[in-house]
Amino acid sequence: MSLRQAQVVEEDKHHHHQGDDAKNEDMKNSIHDDDEALPFIQLLTYADTWDWIMMLLGTLGSTVHGLAQPVGYLLLGKAINAYGNNIGDTDAMVKALKKVVPYVWYMAIATFPAGVLEVGCWMYTSQRQVSRVRLAFLRAVLMQDVGAFDTDLTSAHVINGVTNHMNVMQDAIGEKLGHFISCFATFISGALIAFISSWEVSLLTLFVVPMVLLIGALYTKKMNSISAVKMVYLSDATALVEQTIAQIKTVFAFVGENRAITSLSKCLQKQLQASKKEALIKGVGTGMLQAVTSCSWALIVWVGAVVVVHHKSTGGDVIAAVMSILFGAISLTYAAPDMQIFNQAKAAGKEVFQVIRRKPAISSESQGKMLQVINGNIDISNVYFAYPSRPERTILHGFSLSIPAGKVVALVGSSGCGKSTIISLVSRFYDPEKGDILVDNHNIKELDLKFLRRNIGLVSQEPSLFAGTIKENIKVGHMDATDDQIRSSAILANADSFISQLPDEYLTQVGQRGVQMSGGQKQRIAIARAIIKNPPILLLDEATSALDSESERVVQDALETAMQGRTVILIAHRMSTIVNADMIAIVENGKVTETGSHNSLLETSKFYHKLFTMQNIYQENETRPESSTKETKGIEQESSSETPKEHKETTLQNHDLGKTPEGQEDKETKEIPIFFRIWFGLNKKEFGKIFIGSISSAFAGVSKPVFGYFIVTIGVAYFHPKAEQRVGWYSLIFSSIGILSLFAHTVQHYLFGTVGEKAMTNLRQALYSATLCNELAWFEKPENNVGSLTSRIITETSMVKTIISDRMSVIVQCISSILIATTVSMKVNWRMGLVAWAVMPCHFIGGLIQAKSAKGFASDSTAAHSELVALASESATNIKTVASFCHEEHILQKAKLSLKKPLKQGRKESIKYGIIQGVAICLWNIAHAVALWYTTLLVQRRQATFEDGIRSYQIFSLTVALVGPSGAGKSSVIALLLRFYDANDGTILVGGKNIKDYNLRMLRRLGG
Repeated sequence: MSLRQAQVVEEDKHHHHQGDDAKNEDMKNSIHDDDEALPFIQLLTYADTWDWIMMLLGTLGSTVHGLAQPVGYLLLGKAINAYGNNIGDTDAMVKALKKVVPYVWYMAIATFPAGVLEVGCWMYTSQRQVSRVRLAFLRAVLMQDVGAFDTDLTSAHVINGVTNHMNVMQDAIGEKLGHFISCFATFISGALIAFISSWEVSLLTLFVVPMVLLIGALYTKKMNSISAVKMVYLSDATALVEQTIAQIKTVFAFVGENRAITSLSKCLQKQLQASKKEALIKGVGTGMLQAVTSCSWALIVWVGAVVVVHHKSTGGDVIAAVMSILFGAISLTYAAPDMQIFNQAKAAGKEVFQVIRRKPAISSESQGKMLQVINGNIDISNVYFAYPSRPERTILHGFSLSIPAGKVVALVGSSGCGKSTIISLVSRFYDPEKGDILVDNHNIKELDLKFLRRNIGLVSQEPSLFAGTIKENIKVGHMDATDDQIRSSAILANADSFISQLPDEYLTQVGQRGVQMSGGQKQRIAIARAIIKNPPILLLDEATSALDSESERVVQDALETAMQGRTVILIAHRMSTIVNADMIAIVENGKVTETGSHNSLLETSKFYHKLFTMQNIYQENETRPESSTKETKGIEQESSSETPKEHKETTLQNHDLGKTPEGQEDKETKEIPIFFRIWFGLNKKEFGKIFIGSISSAFAGVSKPVFGYFIVTIGVAYFHPKAEQRVGWYSLIFSSIGILSLFAHTVQHYLFGTVGEKAMTNLRQALYSATLCNELAWFEKPENNVGSLTSRIITETSMVKTIISDRMSVIVQCISSILIATTVSMKVNWRMGLVAWAVMPCHFIGGLIQAKSAKGFASDSTAAHSELVALASESATNIKTVASFCHEEHILQKAKLSLKKPLKQGRKESIKYGIIQGVAICLWNIAHAVALWYTTLLVQRRQATFEDGIRSYQIFSLTVALVGPSGAGKSSVIALLLRFYDANDGTILVGGKNIKDYNLRMLRRLGG
C-alpha cells in the first residue's frame, strides 16, 4: 500500500489557500478604513499632463453643450416676445423675429466643436488612465506575497478587478463625468437665465426644484440599496460559473452538470426576486418624478400669468424662465444615474487601490544579498509556524533539519505534520514565526527574493502550465533559453520523446492550465521547466502522486535524472521513490523525530517500518495487470487517470442541439430574426404583462406631445386679456396628466422590469446548460477560456434585460409620442408639420451613427480585455508557479502588449465618436434654427400665424427633449439593440454551430 493510500492528503497544503489576517490589516490601513469612502479625485490618480489637458478641454465642451438648451429657451422667449409685442403688425413681427433667428444658427454652430471635445476627450483620457490602472493592479497582484491569495485575492476577485471594477471606473471618469458636467452646466445656466428673465417666477420654481431633487435622492438611495443586494447574488452566480468552468474535468468526471445547473438556478432565482422589488421602486420613483414635475409646472405657469397680468414680466420672459429652470432641474435627474455610477466607481476604486497600495509582507522587489554561487546547504533551525488564516493551529513546533549540499532528503510523515509547509517556507512563500532557515549559512530573509527563487526548482503535485506553447512553458524557467537548451532540458525530463511525436512539436499549444496535456505530459513539462533553471536546490512535492502507474514510472525516471548533483527535498507517496534517498526524515507533530537511511529506519522506526510493510502487502495483493499503453502522436491518446472518457456520457450530452425531433425547426429558426428570439422563453402570462406594460408606456408617451402643444399655447395666452383664466385651465390639464403619469410609469416599469429579468434568467440558464453540453475539447480552445465564458454567461446576457426592461418601454413611448405629435402637428399647420418631419431626422441621424460607432468601440475593447482577463485569471490561479519562477515581469509585458491595440484603436474611435457627437448636437440645434426660420417665412407670407407655426414644430421638439436630451439614452436604444445582436467577438459553438442560431426554447428544454 502506498503512503498516499495509507495517509490522508496533508491538511497543511490546504492552508496555503487561506487568508492572512496580518496582511489584511496592512491592506486596510494602506488607504482608508473600511467605512471611509474613496474620494472621487483619487480615481484620477493615474492621469498625466496630457490627460489633464484633455479633461480641461472635455470640461469646456461639456459646459458649452450644457449651455445650449437654456440659451435655446431664452431665444424661444425672445421669439414669443417678438410675437406678443407686435400683435396686429405682421411686418414688425417678422422684423423682430429675423433678429432672433441668426443667434439660433450661431448656437447650432458652436455646439459642434463642443460635442467633439466633450465625448472625444473624455472617452480617450478615461481609457488611457484606466489602462494604467489595469497594469498597476495586475502588477500589485503579481507582487503580493502568496498569503494574500488565500482569501483576499482569489481568482474571482482578480477577474472582477480587471473587468467590472475597471469598466465602472472608466465609465465614471469618462463619458459619465462629461455628461454630468453638461447636466450641471444646464442647471446652473438655466437658473441664471431664469433669474435674469423673471426673478419672481424663478424663486417659485426654486422652491419646487428641491422637491424634485428629494424624490430623486430617495429614488437613488433605494435603487442603490436593492442594487447592492443584487450584486451579492450576481457575485455568487459569477463565482459559481467561474469555478465550474475552471474545474470542468472534475464536473464531467463526476457527472455534475445537472447539479451545477441547479445551483446556478437557485442563485438566479434569488436575483429575480430582488429585481422585482427593483422594478417596483423604479416605477414608483419615475412616476413620482413625472407627477411632481407636471403639478409643479401647472402651479408655476399659473403664477407666471399673474406676474404677466401685473406687468412684472413679459410672456416670453416667463416662458424662458420656466423652461430654463425646469429643464435645468430635469437635467439633474438625468445626472442622477451618473451619481450612481460615481458611487459604484468609488467603491470599485477603493478595492482596486487597496490592492495597488498594499505592501506585501514578503516583497519580491526588495533588495537583498546576492551570492556569487549557491552550493545548496540548507539548515532549518527550530522553526515554528502557523498559517495566518488559522493562527490557533501551529503546524511546525520547533522543526529542525540540516541538509548537506548535493544530498537527497525525503520527508515522511502523517497528514498535517508539516511536510509541504517546509517546501513553502524554503521557497519563502511564507516566513516562519520563530526560527531561521539558512541557505549556505545565510538567512533566506536576508537574500534577494528573486535571486533565491531563481536558485530553487519547484515541482508540485499539480503542475501549473500557462496558456501557450510547450516551448513557452519550458522557457518560463529561463526566459533567455535557446532552442537547444529547451530541447536538452526536455530530454533530461523524459519529455522530448512525446513532444517530438506531436504535429507541431514544441510549438504545440497546451491550452489554458495545460488542459490539452495529460497528467504525465504536464508533469514532465514542469520538470523540464525546473531543470532549465539549472537550480542547485530542487523541491519535489509529491510530484508523481496524481499519476497512474505507467505515467509515474516515466516521470520518476525523469526525476532521478533531475536530482543528480542537486540538493533535493523530496516528499513522495511511494517507497520506491524514497528508498534511495541519502537521508529520510520522519516528521511528526511539526518536528523531526527520527532521521536515517532506509535500512536504518526499518530497524529503528516503528512508524517507518509499518508504512513499508503496508506497501509491500498492497503490492503483493495487487493482481491488476499494468497497462501496456504507450504514448502516441495524439495528445489525448496518452492514458491518464485524471481524465476518464466516461465524462462524455452525461445526461446533457445525449442531446444534439443541431437536430430537433421534427428535423425542421433548425431551418425555421434560421429564418427568424435574432431579436425576436429573446422572447421565446416567455409564457402567455408574461406576454400579457408586456401587453399591459405597452399600453401604460403608450399613455406615458402621449403626455410628451401634449406638453409640447400647450407650452407655446400658454406663451401666447400670456398676451391674452384673460390670461389668468386661460392659463388656469391649462394648469388643470397639466395636473391631471401628472397624476395619470404616476400610475402609467409604475405599471410600465414594473411589468417590463419583471419580464426582462425573467428573460435574462432564462437565457443565462440556457447558455450555461448549453455550454456544459460541449465536449472537453471545446473548453480547451483559446477563445473558450474561463474568463471569456464567464463573461458571456453572466455579463453579456444582461443585454436581454436592458433591451426589454429599459429600452422596449422607451421605444413604445417614442412611437406613441411620434404618432400623436404627427397627428396634432399636421392638424395645426400642415406646412410646418411637414417641415418638422423633414428636420426630425436631424435628431436621430447622429444618434444612429453614434450607436454603430459605440458598438464597434465596445467590441474592440471587449476583445482586448478578454485577453487580459484570461492572463490575470491564469496568473492568480498559478501564483505559486509565477512567484517560484519569477515570472511576474514577463506576464506584465504580455499585459502591456494586450492593451496596445485597444489604446491605438481607442484614439481613432474617440476622434470619430467625438465628431459624431458634435454632428448630432449640431443637427439638433440646426433643426430649431430651420423651424424658427421657416415659421418666420410662413408668417411673412401670411400662410400661418406665429402661434400655429411655432406650436406645430414645438410638439416634435419638446417630445424628443422630454424623452431624453442628447446623451441621456435615446441613441442607447439603438446601440444596445445592435450590441445585443453581436455582443461578443468570440462564438459559442454547440454541435458545430453558433449558439445564437438556435431556438432559445429548444435550448431551454434541452438544458433541463
